[in-house]
Amino acid sequence: MMMKHNRGFTMIELMITITILGTLTMLTAQAIQQAVKAKVKLQDQIDDVSRMRDGLRLLERDINLAYHYRDVEKELEQLMKKKNTGAGGAGGNSDGSGSGFPGGGAGPITNDPPEQPEQREVPRRDPETHFVGNNESINFVTMNNARTVRNTKQADFIEVGYALRDCKSLREGGGSSKCLWRRSSPYVDLDVTKGGDEVALLENVSEFKLRYMGKGKQDWANDWRTDAQGDAATKGKFPQAVEISLTVEKKTAGKSKKYSMQLIVPIHFPNNSEEGANAQGNQSSWPRTQAPNQ
Repeated sequence: MMMKHNRGFTMIELMITITILGTLTMLTAQAIQQAVKAKVKLQDQIDDVSRMRDGLRLLERDINLAYHYRDVEKELEQLMKKKNTGAGGAGGNSDGSGSGFPGGGAGPITNDPPEQPEQREVPRRDPETHFVGNNESINFVTMNNARTVRNTKQADFIEVGYALRDCKSLREGGGSSKCLWRRSSPYVDLDVTKGGDEVALLENVSEFKLRYMGKGKQDWANDWRTDAQGDAATKGKFPQAVEISLTVEKKTAGKSKKYSMQLIVPIHFPNNSEEGANAQGNQSSWPRTQAPNQ
């Protein structure tokens, strides 16, 4: 009678199999760990760039809708005075009588008192909106003021400012760094550089540079003031574009990462007086601008 012997794995074969499986498991675990670290690193980079873009997008929108107020009523009143002054001596007749009626008469005589101009209960104070910026900060009035609550009593414009100052990180063990701050105030006054509440938009900002371009400047300018301290090219006139250079430097695990962005932001409606004249037919080397849709 023949007996069959079932031959199994030897000890050496089992050890080799276990060694191969252990090696594959270790390599797979390392690959998964590296993939997770790469994902976290990539996500951190995406978050950093997204925060930069969000901060720049808000600054861009504020500059796009910079609000330059012009008192059209006062301008029309001055224009009418000039026209009346110019036509004041044109009513005389050719005979030198100086009368506008036939025959040189003095015209009908009435006993009605002369019409008096309407008096205001409160003396008129002309409002002003200014744009004050230098190489490291910018302050102006903008129409970027959305109404978040229905029927809220608020103006369509606010006073905003951007500057680079120290701040403390909210993250645990984050320490302090340079932050880009946004200041906003619902009260617009002659000094647009003060007042309001501040919010930190970006942390770890190593560079925040601004330059301005407008009619009357041959190149980019580091300063622009529309108030009494401005020069002849900027006083009472808003720039047409602002150049922004922003760099964020983040240090993690002894390594430094830099993210830089540069943007040229146009002001949609500078509303300068000479631009209004050019829009009526005068030639100008600068492109005409359209008012933003409200």
